[in-house]
Amino acid sequence: MQIDESRKLLLSDTLVPDIFILEYLPSLGGLAVKLYVYLLLAARTGRGVSEQDLARRLGTDDDTFKAALLELVSRDLIAIKDKGLDILDIKAAEIERAYRPKTASAPLETASAQEKFNQREKLLADIAKTFFQGLMSPSWYGEIDSWFDRYHFEPEVIYALFQECARRNKLDSKAYISKVAENWSARGITSFNDLNSYFLAFDKVSKISKKVGRKLRKNMTEYDEEIVTRWIDKLGYDFDIIELALRKTTRISNPNLEFIDRILEEWFSHQLKDAEAVKAYESAKATRAGAGRAGRDDAAGGSAGKAGNVGNFTQRQYSSEFLEGFYENVSEDPETASAPDAALPGGPELPGQIGISELLETSGQGERS
Repeated sequence: MQIDESRKLLLSDTLVPDIFILEYLPSLGGLAVKLYVYLLLAARTGRGVSEQDLARRLGTDDDTFKAALLELVSRDLIAIKDKGLDILDIKAAEIERAYRPKTASAPLETASAQEKFNQREKLLADIAKTFFQGLMSPSWYGEIDSWFDRYHFEPEVIYALFQECARRNKLDSKAYISKVAENWSARGITSFNDLNSYFLAFDKVSKISKKVGRKLRKNMTEYDEEIVTRWIDKLGYDFDIIELALRKTTRISNPNLEFIDRILEEWFSHQLKDAEAVKAYESAKATRAGAGRAGRDDAAGGSAGKAGNVGNFTQRQYSSEFLEGFYENVSEDPETASAPDAALPGGPELPGQIGISELLETSGQGERS
């Protein structure tokens, strides 16, 4: 019985490897996916097709078609030859990447390796079930296994790594997750206790950075947070000392982190560890500065007969209390921070302020007169 070609296509199927769906499809362009599936069909049926026919069949121009073809070549899905194309065996390539030759080991090493293997197998199963609905790409297995050997992570650290990246919606980027793993390793994180200490320190830096940003009324950038991190990690200062440096910004017109950084570096160079020591140092420094100004004023007064009255004036002195009056205290939570008292009925009156009732009475007397 003769079966025509249309009936053959009606009853046949073209198989697409699962590894293609899990590993390659998410990162390929739409046209590249269509082209790969059509090439699988053409290869199964043994049909010859030209590039022009494929471009017309997919409804695109030649340049766009060639771009999709090169995309498949770059991902090692096909190979271009002189007289055609080869569809590469991605299953065999994945097996070759994952395969490791086994060598003989001592019994104790074998038992230890078996225990580690069981832990890793359980971790991989938990990650696949929790974050990939049981359909984790096979390439992830080799990648996670390499993190054990390269970074010496405990299983709990790798699981926390996927939790953190899932929270940031970055599970689709293997490069991003690998970069986070590299960053954790550079910070000396191997155990879950190390990771917990890192998160606590990170949270502390984040909170202090937000406080500094609110004090200076600026949006803190990543580079600003690096400066704050150095104040905390290298200099060992908490916010109570940092705030003392922030209060000194009332003396300048454009407060910035570089000015604060110089102050904290000066305190650190004098081995000032707490707020009391800093206050004593600043008080002594102000006393020395005041004595120096008084000496210069006396010297200027002695030579006034020669210089006449040029520059013969007394500079206005500002107390620390006066300058700190410009420093606004803000609460830790910006939503609960109270607004400054306004000059409204029932509210506190500023020095020299005329109340509403007094103003109306004065106005009425003026009209009657």
